[in-house]
Amino acid sequence: MPRKLTVIALIVVGLHICEVLFLGTSLAGSLLANSLQIFASGVAATMCFGARRRSRGMARPFWLLIGCGIATWGVANLGWLYYEVILRAEPPTGSFLRFIFGIQLVFFAMALCLDPDKDSPQFDLASLLDFTQLSIVFYLIFLGLYYVPALHSDQHAAKVRELWVEVAENTALIALSLVGLARCHTKHIRPLYTGLAIYLTIYTVGSSIADYQQSIGEVPTGTWFDLLWTLPLLWGAFWAAGWQPSPSQQPALRLYKKTFGAMLLTNMTFAFAPLIILLQIAQLGSGWRFLRFSLLGVSILCFAARLALSEYREAQTANTARRNALAMDFAINGMAILDAAGSYIYANPAYARMMGYANPEALIGKPWREISNPQDVTPIEADIRNALKQHGKWFGPLTAYHEDGAVVPLEMAIASLPDGGTICVSRDVSERRKAERERKETEVKYRMLVEQVAAVSYIAELGVHGEWLYVSPQVEQILGYTQAEWLADSVNWTQHVPVEDHPLVEAAENASARGEAFRAEYRIICKDGHTIWVSDNAVTVRGSDAHPVMEGLIVDITERKQLETRLQQSSKMEAVGRLAGGIAHDFNNLLTIIKGYTELALNRVDTQLELRSDIERIENASERAAMLVRQLLAFSRKQVLQPKTLDLNSIVLNLDKLLRRLMDEHIEMITHVDENLGAVKADPAQVEQVVMNLVVNARDAMPKGGRLTVETSNVELDSAFTSDHTSVRPGRYVMLAISDTGTGMDADTVAHIFEPFYTTKESSRGTGLGLSTVYGIVKQSGGYIWVYSEPGQGSTFKVYLPRVDEAVPDESKKQRDLSNRRGTETILLVEDEEAVRELTRIVLAAQGYNVVMAEIPTEAEHICETHSGEIHLLLTDVMMPGISGRELASRVSALRPNIRVLFMSGYTDNVIAQGGMLEEGIAFLQKPFTPAALVRKVRDVLNHAPAL
Repeated sequence: MPRKLTVIALIVVGLHICEVLFLGTSLAGSLLANSLQIFASGVAATMCFGARRRSRGMARPFWLLIGCGIATWGVANLGWLYYEVILRAEPPTGSFLRFIFGIQLVFFAMALCLDPDKDSPQFDLASLLDFTQLSIVFYLIFLGLYYVPALHSDQHAAKVRELWVEVAENTALIALSLVGLARCHTKHIRPLYTGLAIYLTIYTVGSSIADYQQSIGEVPTGTWFDLLWTLPLLWGAFWAAGWQPSPSQQPALRLYKKTFGAMLLTNMTFAFAPLIILLQIAQLGSGWRFLRFSLLGVSILCFAARLALSEYREAQTANTARRNALAMDFAINGMAILDAAGSYIYANPAYARMMGYANPEALIGKPWREISNPQDVTPIEADIRNALKQHGKWFGPLTAYHEDGAVVPLEMAIASLPDGGTICVSRDVSERRKAERERKETEVKYRMLVEQVAAVSYIAELGVHGEWLYVSPQVEQILGYTQAEWLADSVNWTQHVPVEDHPLVEAAENASARGEAFRAEYRIICKDGHTIWVSDNAVTVRGSDAHPVMEGLIVDITERKQLETRLQQSSKMEAVGRLAGGIAHDFNNLLTIIKGYTELALNRVDTQLELRSDIERIENASERAAMLVRQLLAFSRKQVLQPKTLDLNSIVLNLDKLLRRLMDEHIEMITHVDENLGAVKADPAQVEQVVMNLVVNARDAMPKGGRLTVETSNVELDSAFTSDHTSVRPGRYVMLAISDTGTGMDADTVAHIFEPFYTTKESSRGTGLGLSTVYGIVKQSGGYIWVYSEPGQGSTFKVYLPRVDEAVPDESKKQRDLSNRRGTETILLVEDEEAVRELTRIVLAAQGYNVVMAEIPTEAEHICETHSGEIHLLLTDVMMPGISGRELASRVSALRPNIRVLFMSGYTDNVIAQGGMLEEGIAFLQKPFTPAALVRKVRDVLNHAPAL
């Protein structure tokens, strides 16, 4: 813009010169000269309005008024052009057109009346009152000093008077500009007053010379004097175009109070206008009475309103200053003000305390160096000075060292003030530093806790494929991956989760998206290939930049899952036990009847061969049925065991020949026994069943042949072994191991092999109760069984039975003559099942025994009370209506102390056995039994068993 304006100015000046040289005072010369002056005023007004748009605060109305004043001069010059070009004469001395030329000064005076310290972009009531006063003053000046005298004097005298009035007004405005410059404390406003003073000076000098020439003689437009009007206007255009507001348009900070001189100057300015008006109206004649007294009244009212408004504002300012002072005094942050010399002129109590002083008055008037410890500012003094010099402000940490040795960490802001002083705002950050230290300590403790707990903690973005932002070092311990390895491909972390478990993870993610917690239990494939179960729990929290993330823990729950599997196994066992217990009593009674009568039928010599074959088939079927019930009871640990201290080697070696006959010719069977093997306490028949079942299963696992190894040894199971086998107690055990080199089993099969009715064989080759029976017998005997197997590598079953220090009895020394099974003793038979009762009576009566029968326990008690002869044996069922066989035996023994007791039952429900183990000294006959077994057991009890 300055370059274009320079070109325009040169063109205007050049045209003026050409007009003077070639057209002179001709009609065309006057037209061109006036047009150039009007154009120059338009350019200057346009530049002023442009400066207004670029400005803020008080500069906006200032430039608006200056632009209006210059534009008014241009409008007045249009009237002058009309008179000179159209009417070919100057405007008369009493013309209103001459007053319009003076109106521009009114706008300049209005601009000088704007409050520079308020720096407001709007006109307020005070400005309007001042504008009214100025309008009255300039109107009366025109009226009293020029218009009225011009009516009574010649034209020359009127022009001279007009010249002096204009010079006086301009001089007054220049003086007001200098006064405004003196009382302005806002740096970016001060150039406005300077520029206006220069403009008025140039304009006054030029217009005075031109007007003087007009007063000497009538000088028409078209001379060199025309430039004296144009040049000030062009200078005003350059002044407005070159105006640039301060980069910081915020009002300057004022932290000082108005002095008495400043208030006096302001009040004198308010009173000066009515005095001028009073002097002016005194010169008017009586014909102007109404006008002069009306204007004087308006001026006095404006003065009074202006004075009241000024007092109100002073009061408001005082109240604001008082409130600000109170706010500063009671502020938590420390505040202090230093003058240009660096001495304290204000300090609030908080600042004094931070500097180590109890009273802020102790700082007032002292240089900052005097009250500061060199340790406080020496390290940063240069930085503060440079920052204040370059930017006018500084902010940073500072440490205050008190004389009593206290150290106070501060944050301080220092800013330069317009008068050369500085303001300091400080904040004690001791608590914040303490909180930061505590937070860091807490973070360290939290990190230590997180990194020591047996779980993987993580932070991840939302969604199944969200990126993991953090994972704790435990990921390597639990999953085998380093932190870097896991985070490198964390968006694809579900590739480590089996496909079957993906729905579990997705369901938890969907729940998390609904605002619920993320909870899921799924499997993860570790780096080494093995699979573990984990519990993943996470919550959604706000992350950095309000970006939500998930924070969670992954815990290895493989052991818990294994325990749950065992619990499910136990639940299945319990269910089967309840089933077996429910059917065993009645079913074994039926089998007793079937087996008894089939044996009786087979013992008849006259039985036909064809009929005998059919009876044998029935006997075989009943035996198989009895075996099935025993297996169910064994698996569910509901069978009755009759434990003895035995040598496991003797059982293995006694079965060796039998087991080898069961082997195919392409199976090699190897037996290794420990010569110093310890003794165990178990039911010999059940241990034989365990060995038989495991060997037969090993044989079936090698259809193409292989090696089967049976071995025994003493073992010590320590804490290292039990940590991997949670249900095992440390101690001394005897181990029975049966290994094969067969097809082997995968992990899923191994997890189910001890379940009832689970089998890998064809339906025609197994019932699925073999291994479940083994499991039940081992567990009921207080032992443990573990299987180790891999597909194609074979399997090893290891049975651990607790080792005991008791000696194994020598069965060969027992001399028992059981060849004569007949007897003459009296037997009290108590059985609620009629068919079993009758069968038992027939068998025993056939052997010569005197059998007295009772259906229910009360009947048996009655017989014991009324029977005259001796009763040698009580043969009673365990489970009966009313009271149990155990209770009946107690009552009968009270009546007949020498009576012997033999219990019989298909299911005892722990009445005579605790945990399936038969109590010491109790004789028991397991149903279903054969007549021969019944006779043998009765004879044995009568010969050897003591009375109960």
